[in-house]
Amino acid sequence: MRSRDRALFDVHGKVHFVTSTVAGFINVFNNKQTCAIFVDCLRFCQRRGDFTLLAWVLMANHFHMIVKRAEDKTISEIVGNLKRYTARQIGRLDAGPDIQETICRARRATARESGKGSALWKPRFDSLVISSEDILRQKIEYIHNNPVRKGLVEEPWQWRYSSASAYGGREDILIPVDSEWTCIGYGGIPSGKDS
Repeated sequence: MRSRDRALFDVHGKVHFVTSTVAGFINVFNNKQTCAIFVDCLRFCQRRGDFTLLAWVLMANHFHMIVKRAEDKTISEIVGNLKRYTARQIGRLDAGPDIQETICRARRATARESGKGSALWKPRFDSLVISSEDILRQKIEYIHNNPVRKGLVEEPWQWRYSSASAYGGREDILIPVDSEWTCIGYGGIPSGKDS
């Protein structure tokens, strides 16, 4: 294992690939308002020092992220806080009837799945402990190619709600990620704000 691997992966369980889904797989994040709330909440948790963000993507009904957690945080605390903050802010959103109906559908789905009627997210989340640079590279590529696989964009960097553009060296990013991993990059990504 190279020294960089040892430095990042020296503490078992410190780097996680996380997936969490909206209850009922409802497409809550299919508009700019709810996406902006998620981005703001993720940025808040990052700035507070809960984790170092290595990669992320927000899709219509789920998110993936790779985080190196702070020593004093568990992955359950990190994901729980992010989901709680996001649900709270979306609940306060003064949005049109279509968005409000979508949010209500997600909450009804939560009530059916867990008996809790006010939550937005499924109560569980998936977390994979990343133990090597190879696995980290694989998961970052998986995250960044998610919108491509769904047919939403042709290239990963074109998806606004993702860290793919940061890995390509673009300056128009929503949330900074750990630049240590820019070597993974997507060659040929243009710089600028023309996407």
